[in-house]
Amino acid sequence: RGAEVLRCPARNPSLHTHETLKKIVFERRGGFCWEINVAFAWLLKALGYRVRFGNANVIKPKGPPIPGHLCLFVDGLLKGPFLVDPGFGDAPRVPIPLNFGTKVTDSMIGDEYCVISNDGSKYDQTKDQRKRFNGVLMRSRCRGLANSPMVDFAGMERPPISNEMTPPEPIYLFNGKDDCEMDCAEFKNGLSSVLRKDKENPFSQKRLCFLATQKGYKFQGEEYFKVVEFGKEISRAELKSELAYRDSLFEHFNVTLR
Repeated sequence: RGAEVLRCPARNPSLHTHETLKKIVFERRGGFCWEINVAFAWLLKALGYRVRFGNANVIKPKGPPIPGHLCLFVDGLLKGPFLVDPGFGDAPRVPIPLNFGTKVTDSMIGDEYCVISNDGSKYDQTKDQRKRFNGVLMRSRCRGLANSPMVDFAGMERPPISNEMTPPEPIYLFNGKDDCEMDCAEFKNGLSSVLRKDKENPFSQKRLCFLATQKGYKFQGEEYFKVVEFGKEISRAELKSELAYRDSLFEHFNVTLR
């Protein structure tokens, strides 16, 4: 599953989700969480695994968790089921057991994951969220946020590299029993929140593309391309024209804009 994360760059969303496989597999372009996870579910099912779609609400520092994320559950494996999520912006690169408290470590960058029972008194949850979700995905970072593409996604100043594993942080709420249909009301509402065109939605406000690597990630913003490894920015190139932007997309992500 780590290979899937390393091959699929995350790009701005498209309304044409029915073209996901064509876009990712044949055109070798990326997508957002819905597209990448739907394509990965198709691959797992083709290999004989049972895959369930789950609804997830992403936890914020303040305010109720926000809807708009699709995660995957895989059944029929030893010590399963597992949560897998190659489409998440700061994607887990390992399958995560749904057994509460069981920890797994990403062998590439050293981050640690587990799921815990949802405590409805935390994370500013609404009454419906407390009732709807039974689990929380937790993550401890080997080098802090310095090695996270979310720093560039959110336009943050890069924090210093942590020399110790960070305390577990909550990522999103989920329900490990989910087996949602793609056309369910929750998914329609979540998808609409990702695709809405307003200044509060980063997907509709700027062009971006990022791709996980074995040591960190590549990121292309509107005016620059950079490589981050183990929390350090090791290269950066300014993109001063539309032609430079498109050439960089092709060179570093194998993406051709139409």
